Amino acid sequence: MFRSIHYSGGNGYLNTGGLARGAAQSFAMRGPLNQLFDFLKRRPVILPVALLLLLLGALIGALRVDFREDVFALLPRDEPLVTEARLAIDRFSGLERMVIALESDDHGLLTAGVDHVETELRNLAHVKSVVARIDPDAQDDIGHLYLGRAPLLFDAPMRQEVEKRLTTEYFEQGFQRFYDAQAGAEGIKIVDSFTGDPFGFDELTLRRFERLNSGFAGRPDARGRIISNDGRVAVIMVELDFPSSDTGAGRAFFELLDARLGELPEGVTPHVIGAHRSSVDNAVVLRDDMNITIATSIIGILLLFVFAFRALSPIVITLLSVGFGFAMALGSQGWLHGELSAITAGFSAVLLGISVDYAIHLVTTYGSLDGDREERAVGALRHVARPGFIAMVTTVLAILMLRFSEFDGLHQLAEMAIAGIAGSLVFAFTAGAQLLRKVGPKPGAAAPVGALIGALQRARRRGGVALLVVVCVITVALAMFLPGVSFDGDVMNLDGKSERTRASEALVRQTFGQETLSRTLLVVGGDDLESALRGNDLAARDLYELGAQFESAAWVLPARQTQQENLEHWKRFFNDARIAQIKSLMAKARVTHPNDGRVLELTEARLERAFKEFFARLRLESPPALLEPLQLKERPIWLLLGNFVSERNGRTYIGTTARLDAARLGELKARQPSGVVLNKAAFVGRMIEFIRRDLILMGGLSLVLVLVVLGLTFRNLREVLTALVPVGGGMIWTLGLMSLLGIPFNIINTLVTVFIAGLGIDYGIFFVQTYRGSANREEADRRLRHAGAGVLIAALTTLFGFGSLALAQHPALFSVGVTTAIGVASALVLTLTVVPTLLEMKQHEN
Repeated sequence: MFRSIHYSGGNGYLNTGGLARGAAQSFAMRGPLNQLFDFLKRRPVILPVALLLLLLGALIGALRVDFREDVFALLPRDEPLVTEARLAIDRFSGLERMVIALESDDHGLLTAGVDHVETELRNLAHVKSVVARIDPDAQDDIGHLYLGRAPLLFDAPMRQEVEKRLTTEYFEQGFQRFYDAQAGAEGIKIVDSFTGDPFGFDELTLRRFERLNSGFAGRPDARGRIISNDGRVAVIMVELDFPSSDTGAGRAFFELLDARLGELPEGVTPHVIGAHRSSVDNAVVLRDDMNITIATSIIGILLLFVFAFRALSPIVITLLSVGFGFAMALGSQGWLHGELSAITAGFSAVLLGISVDYAIHLVTTYGSLDGDREERAVGALRHVARPGFIAMVTTVLAILMLRFSEFDGLHQLAEMAIAGIAGSLVFAFTAGAQLLRKVGPKPGAAAPVGALIGALQRARRRGGVALLVVVCVITVALAMFLPGVSFDGDVMNLDGKSERTRASEALVRQTFGQETLSRTLLVVGGDDLESALRGNDLAARDLYELGAQFESAAWVLPARQTQQENLEHWKRFFNDARIAQIKSLMAKARVTHPNDGRVLELTEARLERAFKEFFARLRLESPPALLEPLQLKERPIWLLLGNFVSERNGRTYIGTTARLDAARLGELKARQPSGVVLNKAAFVGRMIEFIRRDLILMGGLSLVLVLVVLGLTFRNLREVLTALVPVGGGMIWTLGLMSLLGIPFNIINTLVTVFIAGLGIDYGIFFVQTYRGSANREEADRRLRHAGAGVLIAALTTLFGFGSLALAQHPALFSVGVTTAIGVASALVLTLTVVPTLLEMKQHEN
C-alpha cells in the first residue's frame, strides 16, 4: 500500500531518492482505498445504494431490540450472588416499600401530621396499601389470638427463655409481686393472671411481636402510630401499585404526594424514601444532567469546529460518520441478541467516541492541504488511511478483550463498540472522502489549529530533554499512587438520588435503626402460604442455630406442621419430672407477707391447689387450637404479618432479615440451598473482585494483542514503544490521578479505561505512522502538524463530548466524565510532547 522507507546514514533524514521524485511517486501511488475512491467517483450510485442498504438492515435490527432498564443486565449473569440478588428483589416486595417519615419536636403536631398524611394517602391514586399505625384491632387480635397459645410457639428460642426461668429466684420475685399486689388497685387482675400463668408464657409470646418491626426499632403510641423511641419521628409505610422502574408514573405520583405533604403544618418535616423515590430522583437527575452536558457538548464542539475549520461541512461529515457507526452498532444487537440493556446502549456511546477520530483526522488533514477539492481528498485519504486502519485494528482488538470480562453487559458493549467503530471508519474513508470532494472546506481551513500545533512543537523542541525529564518525574510520582487505587463494587453508590433523599435515609436509619438493605435478606418460597411458612420456619431454625439476630414471621406465625411439632416439644419438655421440678422450685421460694413481714411457706400441695390451672396448662390437658394462616390473612393482624409475605407468579415468598458475618453467611447458604440470600457486604466484595480481575486480565490481554499488531506493522521495537507512550503513560497518569483525587473505580468507569487505551493507541499510531512516512525534516514537520492537529481536535471533541459528563450530578455519569477527562487529557499531553520528541531523537541518532 505504501512505498518502502529507508534511512540515509549521511544526512539523518528519510531518503526516497530525491524529494521531487519521491513526492511525485507518493502522489501517483494508489493504495486500495485510493483505488476505491476512484471507483466510487466513477460509479456515484453504488456508494449511496450500499450505505442505504446497510442502514436499512441496521434499522430493521434496531427495531428488533428490546431495551431493558435493568442494572443487573450489566452484572455477571452466571454469578450466584447476582442471581440471588435479582431473585430477592423480584420476590420480596418489601424492598420496594415506600416509607414516609414525619419529623417534629412537638408530639401533638407529629401525631396530627400522621393522621393527616394517612388520610391523604388513602385517597391518592396508585396507593395500594398504607400502614401508618399498628391498628387497635390488630392489637386486640394479638390478645385474642395468642394469649394461651404459647405451646404452639414452643420452639428452641422459647425453650431457652423458659429454661432461664427455672430458678427459685424467679419464682420468689413472682410470688412477692403476687402477694404485694393483693392489697393494690390492680390486685385482682394481677392475682388472676399470675395464678393462671406464673411462668409468664403469655408475656414471652407477646414479646415476640417486638421482632416484627421489619427493620424499624420504634414503638407504637396509644393509637398505634409507629413512633421513634425519642418521640420525634413517626413512619408510614406505603405500597404502590406500579413498579419503581416506572419512573413516568413515579414522577406524576410524587408531584401529587409532594403537594399533599406541603399541606402539613409548620413544624412538621416530611421525609420520603424507598425504591420509587430513588428511581424518580435518578430520572430527574439524569434528565437535568443530560440537558446540561448535551448543551455543553454541542456548544463546545460547534465552537471548536468553527475555530478549527471555519466551515460546517466538517461537522456534518463527522456527525454522519459517528451516526452511521452507531446505527451499525445498534442494528447488530438487534440481529445478534434482540435485547439490550439501556445502560449498555448508553455507555456504548462512550466507546463509540473513539470512532469520531477517523473522520476528524480525515477532515483535518484535508483542511491542511493545498490544491483543489479532489486532490486534497485524495491526499488526505492517502495520509490517514494506513494509520487509521492500524489504529482501528488495535482498538478493536483491545475492545474485544471486554468479551473476557465477568460483567455480561460489557460483552454486548464490546460487540456494539466494534460494529460502531468499524462502521464509522468505513463511512469516513468512503463516503466522507467523497463528500469532501464535493463540499469540503477551502484550502487552509485548518490553518489556525496547524499554527497552534506548530507553536507547541517549537516550544517542545526548546524544552528538549528537560521536557522528557519533567514528564518522567511526573509519571514516576503518579505511579507511586497506583497502590492506592480503590474499587467500589457497591452499585448503590452509583444511585443518583437527591441529597434530600440521602438525608432522609440517614435520618430514618439513625432514628429507627432501619437497616433492611444492609442486613442479610433471606427469601424462601412455596406453592402456597402453608409451604412457604414451613420453609420460613426451617430458615428461622437455621438462623437461630447460627446465633444470628433476625426478624421473621416465624416468631409468631409458624406453619401448621411446625405448630404441631412445637406441641410435641412442649409435651416432652413439660413431662412429669419437669413439673415436679417446677413445684419444688416454687416451694423453695421465700416470700415476705406485705402486712406483717412474716415469711410465707409454700407447700407443694398448696401450690397444686392454687395453681391448678397452670399445671393443667403444662400438661396440655386442653391443647390450644392451631393458628390458621389463611384465616389470619383476613384479620387485622395481617397488617403486621403481611409485610413479610409476597406473592409472585402464583407462588408465595416470605422474607427474613438477619445480621450475619461472612462465615455464618456461607453456612446459611449451605443450609438453605433453595432459599435466596442477599447480603450487601458479600455482594459488594464479589463485585470488587470482578472489577480488579477485569482490569488485570483485559489490560494484559489488550497489551499483548496491541504489541503483536504494532510489532507486525512497524517491525521496529523503538517505534512500537514510542507508539505505546500515550496509552501506557496515559493509564499511569489516569490511575495515579484518580488515586490522588480519591476517585474509585466502579463497574461503570472501569470500561472507560478501555476507551482511554483505545484513544491512546490511536494517537500514538497516527504520530508514528505519519512521521515514518516523511522524506525529510520539512515534510516531517508538516506531517506532524497534520497529525497533531487531528489528534488535538479529536481529543478536544472527546473532552467536550464525554468529558462534559464531569459536570453531571449523577454519580455514574460523573465517574465516567471525570475518568474520561483525566484519561484523554493525559494521553493528549503525552502524545503532543513525548512522542514527537522521541521520534526526533531517533532521527538525530541516524
